[in-house]
Amino acid sequence: MSEQQTTEVAKPKSLWRNRPFVMFWVAQAMSNMGTQVSELAIPLTAVIVLSATPAEMGILTAMEPLPSLVLGLFLGVLVDRVRRARLMFWCNIGQAVLIGTIPLAAMFGVLTLAQMCIVMFTAGGLALAYALAHTAYIPVLVTDNRQLTTANGVVALSDSVAAVAGPGVAGVLVQVLTAPIAVAVDAASFLVAAVLQLFGRRTDPKPAVEHNERIGASLREGFRAFARHKGVVALTVAKGVPDFFHWGVLALYVLYAVRELHLSPATIGLIAMVASLGPVVAGLVVAPVSRRFGTAWTSVIGAVLLGGNLLIPFATGPTWMVIAIIAFGQFILGLGVVYLIIVRQTMLQQSVAHHLLGRVGAVMRLIEWGPGPVGGLVGGLLGQVYGLRTGLIVLGIGCLLGVPWVVIAAVRGHLDVTDTGDVASADVKDEKHQT
Repeated sequence: MSEQQTTEVAKPKSLWRNRPFVMFWVAQAMSNMGTQVSELAIPLTAVIVLSATPAEMGILTAMEPLPSLVLGLFLGVLVDRVRRARLMFWCNIGQAVLIGTIPLAAMFGVLTLAQMCIVMFTAGGLALAYALAHTAYIPVLVTDNRQLTTANGVVALSDSVAAVAGPGVAGVLVQVLTAPIAVAVDAASFLVAAVLQLFGRRTDPKPAVEHNERIGASLREGFRAFARHKGVVALTVAKGVPDFFHWGVLALYVLYAVRELHLSPATIGLIAMVASLGPVVAGLVVAPVSRRFGTAWTSVIGAVLLGGNLLIPFATGPTWMVIAIIAFGQFILGLGVVYLIIVRQTMLQQSVAHHLLGRVGAVMRLIEWGPGPVGGLVGGLLGQVYGLRTGLIVLGIGCLLGVPWVVIAAVRGHLDVTDTGDVASADVKDEKHQT
C-alpha cells in the first residue's frame, strides 16, 4: 500500500465536507430548537391557560411516550420498509400541522385538555417514527465507521445547542406573548426543518426488507438482533429504568416550580437554558473522553449523573440559589443522558446491520419510553396524594436505579466501543456480503 493510500485510510474525509450530513445537522438543530420551546410552553399552557391539576398534568405527560408503548414496534417495522429520508420529511410536516392546532384553538378560546392530549399522542407518534428513521439514516450519510462516534456527537451537540437557546426563548415568549404563541414557534420550526431536509437529501436507499415478510417475523428478527448485543441491552435497560421515574418528574416539575417555588415562566426558561449546557458538554467531550478513558466506566459515571432530578425538591434558599441548584441538577442529568445515548448509538450502528436498525431502535424505545405513560400517571398521582415535593423526592431516588445495570455490564466488558473502521460485527459483515 502506498504512503498516499495509507494517509487516506488514516484520515477520513471531514464531516463538514459532507453536504447532506451538514444540511441534516442544521435541520435537526432547527426542529429541536422549536421542540425545546414546546417542552416548556405546552405544560405552561396547561397550567396557566387551563389551570390543570397534578393528576391532569400526569395524563398530559403520559401522552408523549404512549406511542412508544402502543405503536413503537410497528413503527420500527415501517422504518425498515420505507425510504427513511422521505418518512422523516413527512413526519416534520405532520408535527408542524398538529402542534399548530394548539395556538389556533387557544386563539379562538376553544382549547381543551383533551385536544392537547390528542396532539401530544399523535405528534409523539410522528416524533417516534422520525427518531427511529434518524438513527438508521445517519450511517447512510456517514459511511465511514470511524466517523460514527464523531457524527453522533455532532448531532447530539446540535440538539443541545438548540436546547440551550430554546427554553430561554420559550420563557420569554410565554412571559411576553403567552404560552400558545410559544407553541406556534415549534410548529414553524418543523416546517423550516422539512425544507432544509429537502435541500440536503442524499440518495434515499430502497429498504432491504421484503414487503411480503410477515410483521411477526420482522419483529422477532429485531428482538433477536437487539438481544445479541449485551452492551446495547445494558445501556437501554439502564436508561429505561430512570426514564420511568423521569416521566413522573416531568409531570410535577412545572407545577412545583410555579406553585411551590413561585418561579416565573422566564425564570423556568432560564433554568432550562442553563441546564441544557449539560448535553452540549456531552456532545463535545464524548469522543475525546471515550478515546482517552474508554466507554465502560465513563458510562457508569453517566448513569450516576441521571440522579440529577433528586436536586429539584431540595432546592431552597434565595431565588438565585434555587435556580442554581435546579439548573445544576438538570445540567448533570443532561450530561449523563446524552453521554449514554451517544455511546449506545455508536455501539448500535457499528454492530447491527443497517436494515435492522429501525426495528432494533423500536425495541429500545419500547423498553425506555414504553413505561413512560405509567411513569407520568404515577408521578401525577404521587403529587396529588402526597404533595409535589414528596412525589419529586421519591421519583428522584428512582432515577438512580439504572446504575447497577451499567456497573455489571462494565465489569463484564460489554461496554467497549471502537471508533475505528477495521472492527465489524457479524451482522455488518453479513450485510456487506449480501450487498
